[in-house]
Amino acid sequence: MINSFTGAYTPGTIPEITLTEKEHQIIGILNSYTNFYNASEEDNSKRITLRITGGWVRDKLLNHPSHDIDIGIDNCSGESFVMGLKEWLDHHNLDEKEKTELDSANRDTTKINSIHKIKKNPDKSKHLETCTTKLCGLDIDFVNLRSELYTEDSRIPTITTGTPVEDAHRRDATLNALFFNLTSMQIEDLTGKGLLDLANGLLRTPLEPTKTFLDDPLRCLRLIRFASNYGFQIEQRSLNAMKQDAIKVALETKISRERIGVEVKKILVNKRGLLGVLNGLELLREVDFSCIFDLGDTKALNFDLVLTDEPSAENDKVLFYSALILHKWGSEKVRVGKKDNYVTFFCVLNGIKMPLKIADSVSLILSNVEKTRTNMTTYSGLKRSELAQKFVLPFGEKWNLNLLVNYCLECFEDFDEVDKISERYGTLRRAIYELDLQESFKQQVLLNGKDLMKIADKKPGPWMKPITEQLFTWQLDNPTCTKEDMIEYLHTII
Repeated sequence: MINSFTGAYTPGTIPEITLTEKEHQIIGILNSYTNFYNASEEDNSKRITLRITGGWVRDKLLNHPSHDIDIGIDNCSGESFVMGLKEWLDHHNLDEKEKTELDSANRDTTKINSIHKIKKNPDKSKHLETCTTKLCGLDIDFVNLRSELYTEDSRIPTITTGTPVEDAHRRDATLNALFFNLTSMQIEDLTGKGLLDLANGLLRTPLEPTKTFLDDPLRCLRLIRFASNYGFQIEQRSLNAMKQDAIKVALETKISRERIGVEVKKILVNKRGLLGVLNGLELLREVDFSCIFDLGDTKALNFDLVLTDEPSAENDKVLFYSALILHKWGSEKVRVGKKDNYVTFFCVLNGIKMPLKIADSVSLILSNVEKTRTNMTTYSGLKRSELAQKFVLPFGEKWNLNLLVNYCLECFEDFDEVDKISERYGTLRRAIYELDLQESFKQQVLLNGKDLMKIADKKPGPWMKPITEQLFTWQLDNPTCTKEDMIEYLHTII
């Protein structure tokens, strides 16, 4: 378990948090403005207290670096607070001592140049407007403390400004409900169980689990995600609640596929690597959340998700694990709307809302498993062009992932033969690199279309494609050839 806090907590004591220099600076600025704000407010009931909420407190106690600072505010909206903070900073309304402590370089970081308001969006689990701004180089969210009342058929709650205790109890797990009070500079454990559960690595809901999950079934996936990423254990009562049919129905009907996809990706791109992924998938299997990896809402398909700015390494992990999870569908196709495509394509694109490029790659790999297996039995002695055409060119930049997926699937099917399977795949992969074929999918034929038409003295037409393919095959088998060499070869085949 990734938990350096284990064994260091004595019930009844409040552990201390060690702040970084930047965190000290941020908290100092926020407290200075809060003091200014409260001094001008005659009504004590309208004065504000700031608390850092969410995962920052948990991660600080686990000695994990955290830049995810969420500020909970009572008696004031996030937007109102940030607008007031910006005005105060713009007028340099800091006391003289703070002014002298801020050198010219740091002074720029205390300015607020932009404010981003995230409006209510229940499908994205945003039930209150959140105000985000950058302070001292970090993005910080400001939002009201809140209380929630859910109806039976919706995960969209009625939101009211809540007390700190109400806000803590509406959260998904007690160890995620710890606050850091910026006035007292102390941790607040308002559920009475958060510190103990963090020390024990135990995930349990602050309130009764069945009601908590029926109110918002997304909390089930969040607990599974925290269990897989941190090595925590889910309390048995909470785990049993997830297994109820009513919870599964609520997960299918009350949660957007986008939100499901966010949680699934955080399980697959895991802080604990393969061990964490296997832990998360085992939990999903145990509670039988099979609906996650299905076709999704087939009436709301989106084929425009081609581009993604997320790191390619993360996308490759999602691709790899998705292929292993969905491999049983192989090359089976289904009609969705007016489109026919592989089951695996729709499960990735629409079931867990991953980019189109990932969906295409998963379906390409899984629809070719049988062909790859056949090719694996006959690759010894193949020419350079044949190796490229069988194992690299069809899969482009994902050829390595194709081999890895097939290797894992073969090992799963026949664990007693793992050594032999490893030798076969290892030998093939080494051959591809030794023959410098790993980027053959990027190569262009030395003669372009204009060259071909000029030399053959023909007009463009269907004849060009087979000739170009033959030229490329010859080029692969003759990696040191020149354009002149290819022209000479061309004369022998036309």
